[in-house]
Amino acid sequence: MRRLGARIGKAIMKYWHKFVTFMNMVPREGAEMRDLAVFIRSLSLIYLFYFIISSIPLFATTYYVAAIFECLCAGLFLISFIFTFRGKTNFAMDFFGAVIVAAPTVLTLVTGWKTNFQWSLIVEILVLYFTLEINKNVKKQLFRVISATFIIIAFITHVFPNNLDFSLFWGICFHVISAIFYASVIHVIAFFYSNKFNAAEENLRDVNNRLREMASTDALTSLPNRRVMNEHLTLLAYTYELSNDPFVIAIADIDFFKKINDTYGHEAGDHVLQGVAAIFRETMKGKGMVARWGGEEFLFVFENVTGAQAKAVLEGMRDRIEKTPFVFGEDTIHITLTLGVEDYSLVNGVEVTVSKADDKLYQGKMTGRNKVVY
Repeated sequence: MRRLGARIGKAIMKYWHKFVTFMNMVPREGAEMRDLAVFIRSLSLIYLFYFIISSIPLFATTYYVAAIFECLCAGLFLISFIFTFRGKTNFAMDFFGAVIVAAPTVLTLVTGWKTNFQWSLIVEILVLYFTLEINKNVKKQLFRVISATFIIIAFITHVFPNNLDFSLFWGICFHVISAIFYASVIHVIAFFYSNKFNAAEENLRDVNNRLREMASTDALTSLPNRRVMNEHLTLLAYTYELSNDPFVIAIADIDFFKKINDTYGHEAGDHVLQGVAAIFRETMKGKGMVARWGGEEFLFVFENVTGAQAKAVLEGMRDRIEKTPFVFGEDTIHITLTLGVEDYSLVNGVEVTVSKADDKLYQGKMTGRNKVVY
């Protein structure tokens, strides 16, 4: 029994995968229409089976006219299903919308309000408002038409009742079929559009994240830019007022960088900037933050350390860069750094502290370069 059950389960899964593949076939218009095509196919099949199955109680209770009309409507939904494979997805959408308004209207007038066919008009309103391809003004006009139709049907069927006289058994069958149908339709609509809107929201979130990253990151070195560093310094200054947590600001400049550009070209200069940025990032990991301040200048912020401790770290970094060859094509480029270091103080504030660090950088430039001045 277990083997037989496993075989049956395997066979069901095999044909289910084939069915899903078939339903997800790309229409002739292209991949951009696939989602809409799959949506119409799914709803068309549900409606097709609903009208066929719900016609059984009508046939069984000798309401042949209504039953035959249901079968004809099932054929119309089959047509909308086929159109999605023939490169006419938009037409299939319009055709499907027209059928789920016209068919329930006629069936409700023929069979009465209690058969629940009229609720397909509400389904059409859901499809109408969720479909992004339909113009907003067209949606409003169609909504008015569908709402008016619904009200007219309600009035006629209650003033001139024409309810079918089902037996208890067939009445229960009919309403169970209707309940399963409407639950399936709402599930498909909710699933399709929630996936679509979630995907759109995720794409928007990704775009916003990329834009935020672009606005806060230097494009060449991938380090934080000057704006982000200024925001970080403002936050550190505020924290300093509250808890007196020390921090140190340092400015680094690549010595004779213009000469590198003039000798080897700007692409080589960019290569050097990227190389030193990688070393800066590695050096500052767990110690603070480094940003491209402008051109060949970089600003460092060490948190919870003294100026002497920061100077020791920067000396090691300066020595490493001096000994690191930057290879670009056939050229090997050697560079040095000059740095100025200043402790932050509440008296000076951020701008003055940065200015003092810059003064020490200038002092280092004037006294031989390739040094850390504190």
